[in-house]
Amino acid sequence: MVFSKTKRIKDRKAMKAAERPYCQNCGLSNPNVRYNPPHHIIKRSQGGHDTPENLIALCYGPGSNNCHDKADKGKLSKEHLRKMREEDPWGWAD
Repeated sequence: MVFSKTKRIKDRKAMKAAERPYCQNCGLSNPNVRYNPPHHIIKRSQGGHDTPENLIALCYGPGSNNCHDKADKGKLSKEHLRKMREEDPWGWAD
């Protein structure tokens, strides 16, 4: 399954740096997904950039907690996403 939103990220190096095999919000590892696609904490349309500091790996799709969708709908605050990205309690920090 290919996640189309990753095509919007122009800086492939930043995208690779932000990829995780687990969700940085809930910690879920989906065996059907090699990497969770990065989500922009601040949307590019709102002035956000393709930098590792602005990208967080969030789960999506069937069998997940759909954190990517929750973030898109504003159910996860930007402050919360920044904190989870910085701490990365489920795996490794940059």
